[in-house]
Amino acid sequence: MRWATISDNLKEQKVMEWYELYYKDLYRFIYYMLGDRQSCEDLVHDTFLRAYTSFEKFEKRASVKTWLFSIAKHLVFDEIRRRKRRRSITLFSEGKDIASPLNIEKYIENRDTVERSLKAIQQLKPDHRLVITLKKIEDCSTKEIVEILGWSESKIRKTLSRGLAELRKKDIAEGGGHNEQIF
Repeated sequence: MRWATISDNLKEQKVMEWYELYYKDLYRFIYYMLGDRQSCEDLVHDTFLRAYTSFEKFEKRASVKTWLFSIAKHLVFDEIRRRKRRRSITLFSEGKDIASPLNIEKYIENRDTVERSLKAIQQLKPDHRLVITLKKIEDCSTKEIVEILGWSESKIRKTLSRGLAELRKKDIAEGGGHNEQIF
């Protein structure tokens, strides 16, 4: 079932509601996929723009969140392909950190953990990065990931398992113990 043709005002109002609800989740997802704040901002904007222009195509059998994540996933993969063609993949962009702890020591410890984890995630294959980000960072259920990616549960479990094994392997090679706190 799809949305009936509606006025632009109502469509804009709905997309703005979704923006309020899902902006942070999409930002975090895209940031962990790309590690680049500027590209992240652009792709979050593009996700909502695409949702607006494709509003009538939204089928209510899926949740809005999974539909938006599916749009974001396609935009992220397009960006990854563009970067590969340019041979300039950004592993990590310095800037404000995701964590905001209460004291300085905890802040530095958390920042270092997040930076190490982000760098490790950025080095994974795109499919592994995608599933780990959705499952471990966005806390999506396997069912939601099935809806977003259109994969079987079995493929999601295998990809997650392989991605986490690869993260552990990278962590051990770098001195170990860092990513266990997050994953």
